[in-house]
Amino acid sequence: MDQDVRTVLIVDDELPLRQELRLFPWEEHGMELIGEAENGEEALRFCRSFSPDIVLTDITMPVMDGLEFFRVLRREFPNTQVILLTCHSEFAYAREAVKLGAVDYLVKVMMEDSDLERALGQAKEAWLRNRSLQRKEAEDRRWAQSEKLARLLHSADSPTQGLERQLLELYPGGLPLCLTVLHVEAGRDNAVLVKRETEEELSELEQRQAPAPFTWIPARDGVYVLLFGQAGPLPAAQLRSRLDQLASTLQDAIAARLPFLGDPVRFYGLVSEPVRTAEDFLASYQAMLAEPAGPFYDPASRVFIAQPPAFPEACEAASREMEERLRKTSWNREKLIDCLRSDFPRWAARHRLPPDMLKGLAAEWRREWLKEAAGMQRLSGTGRSVQQARTLNELTAVLVLELESGEARRKPRKEISDAMAYLDTHLDKPVTLSLVAAQVGLSPYYLSRLFREEAGVTFHDYMTRKRMEKAAELLQTTTMRVYEIAEAVGIPSYRYFTSMFREWTGVSPTEFKKG
Repeated sequence: MDQDVRTVLIVDDELPLRQELRLFPWEEHGMELIGEAENGEEALRFCRSFSPDIVLTDITMPVMDGLEFFRVLRREFPNTQVILLTCHSEFAYAREAVKLGAVDYLVKVMMEDSDLERALGQAKEAWLRNRSLQRKEAEDRRWAQSEKLARLLHSADSPTQGLERQLLELYPGGLPLCLTVLHVEAGRDNAVLVKRETEEELSELEQRQAPAPFTWIPARDGVYVLLFGQAGPLPAAQLRSRLDQLASTLQDAIAARLPFLGDPVRFYGLVSEPVRTAEDFLASYQAMLAEPAGPFYDPASRVFIAQPPAFPEACEAASREMEERLRKTSWNREKLIDCLRSDFPRWAARHRLPPDMLKGLAAEWRREWLKEAAGMQRLSGTGRSVQQARTLNELTAVLVLELESGEARRKPRKEISDAMAYLDTHLDKPVTLSLVAAQVGLSPYYLSRLFREEAGVTFHDYMTRKRMEKAAELLQTTTMRVYEIAEAVGIPSYRYFTSMFREWTGVSPTEFKKG
């Protein structure tokens, strides 16, 4: 749904009135009618599920009347704006409700569209004022919490009592507690845009207290500390459930906000083991900022328990085991590829070395087989790609692809030709790397690597160039408006399209059209 559209619920036990209100041109006024209810009790259930921005409610209804419903609504949903629908005999009740905070009241038998338009305009303005105020209050709280966290992290050498006092300021519920951290992974080209939209969505969810009450604090780019259940510490299982809900909600929201991104965005969370001292908190926090093993080995999951660092002796023994298997290939290309496809993933999944350590080992092995194997010096450099691999499957694909690409050049792979053809014929759709990968039968990461190898540009850059070329053509040859052209090239966000076009051409779409 458009972020600027306000949602409306109608509550009235009279069907003819509800039918009449359905015919009102809601969209023309930047609103969407999302539901109806016959009494206050039914309306409350609806509000608890969908949180409408504006409610039009009758006063006299069965089960729960409008005034009782209004009082509960004001307590549970303070930003929801209420317009009362009344009869002549209910004026006293209506005035009482307005004193309690209702936007306005309308007399049913005398109500004209112009009256409803005026009341809805007032409700929309009140909603925006309240949201702005709540946003500012939330930002003030967030920065205060962020400062408390920073002081705590820079007080590692302070006496224990001082640390625990600072920790209580951040977590009033006290110890023991479970630390909760959200990680966001996005492609380098989209990182700034994803960060902005993620924080906007986090603020929306924080304000609506959905899927559960929480506060978020930026820890560093792509990492956020989440504070759930401010009244006291929550059990780890409940934290994992809430974090999974939040990550899922964010995943869907960012996909809806940014459907035109070429690279997928991934959200996952970490929950620490129970922290019982301030010193444990500091150690857990630093460990949870590093690249965790869980998402690397289990990319299909969204929430992980933060694990303590692996023992160096166990890591060394595991690495020697894999080195021996690799050396048994005598650095033969085909045998190496077989080993990497079969033995390496099983070995890595069994030992679950820290991802940074595993990537370091992979880089060392790669240098060794390049040095030892005759004719393999011409392999393309993938040292950087090894370090950027986000999962075990991606790391394996990088190593195997390099060995395969060292063979004599063949004609361009059919999968890449098919991917380009699909992109060229679907520029008006919100195409993603994952979607195209499914079309050509490859994993997203493998397609990304192959695309760069075969086309000489990244998937994202190729898609952007094609979209901008099409947009430039439409600007020069049609009378379409800029927002229509943005949609025609698969970028429904006018703001993002304009920014991208200016970056690509050096001028805005309007300036380009004028010549």
